[in-house]
Amino acid sequence: MAVKLITNMTEWMKRNKWYVLVAAVVITILVVAAFAMRLPKVQVATASSGPLTLQIAASGVVEAESADLGFQTAGRILELYVGEGDRVSKSQLLARIEPGATIPSASVRAEVIQAPYNGTVAAVYLREGATVAPGQPVLRVVSDSNRWVTAFVAGEDAVHIRPGDRFTCRAGGYLSQPWEIVVEAVGKAAVPRLDLPGSANQVRVRCKVSSPGFSLPPGTEVDVDGEVLLLAEALLIPTAAVIHEGAENWVWVVADGRVHRRNVAIGPNNFVSIQVRSGLAPGDQVVVEGKQGLREGQRVKAVPMPPPTPVAPGGS
Repeated sequence: MAVKLITNMTEWMKRNKWYVLVAAVVITILVVAAFAMRLPKVQVATASSGPLTLQIAASGVVEAESADLGFQTAGRILELYVGEGDRVSKSQLLARIEPGATIPSASVRAEVIQAPYNGTVAAVYLREGATVAPGQPVLRVVSDSNRWVTAFVAGEDAVHIRPGDRFTCRAGGYLSQPWEIVVEAVGKAAVPRLDLPGSANQVRVRCKVSSPGFSLPPGTEVDVDGEVLLLAEALLIPTAAVIHEGAENWVWVVADGRVHRRNVAIGPNNFVSIQVRSGLAPGDQVVVEGKQGLREGQRVKAVPMPPPTPVAPGGS
């Protein structure tokens, strides 16, 4: 009976060999697919060469040369020729006192205050009739020409900024007019902001305005953003791919569908990408997501990391 059954099956398979072949292929595909579905899925990125830059985002304020002006002697203010917001020209007469007298007298010489430069009267501290001491401020004048932006930058970012670096400043959000500024000087220490009590210590970065027609008045708060060059050329991978264990740094490298541990020497990073000084070559694929629980030589299903979502400068 068994021999006859086997003979009948053999003859049936001969008569229907194409159906048998198709069934075998389908079964093979299903088995492979089921096996692939059981493989751990990891997201990978490719090591590639390029520049490493750091995004800078900071708050800032427009500043300008200014002077608190007073008289050299004591006396009573006879006349103020300007008010707050008035524009003045260099050497223009601004105020006059009668030195050392309480009643005007033609026999007593009156001292005057003159504008040191073209500018605007930012503040008037005293009014006509007030008595002043020598050097006591009477009014403040802000220069038209000498105006700059001070950016307040975190210390870990400020160490990468150099004179000549270019940034953009805006007042009122990203859609407002951008003004180009150029770094002139970087502070040597992180210090508290005098205009913002309780703020963290920050490095003051002085920038000149290179855009023509700069119209923001002194005291205007601005957002400063841009990027600085950390390395002109480096082998880069995502920072999230690196695993730190004591003094060792390593990554999972995917090759021929399997993962292998690879020790690496790393350099600077910009929180998104990091330099690999040794241990990898351009084109190597490293695991970024799905590292937990992997074993040396384990088969995995590797899929590329999705592209990063663009973020507008000054955005969140």
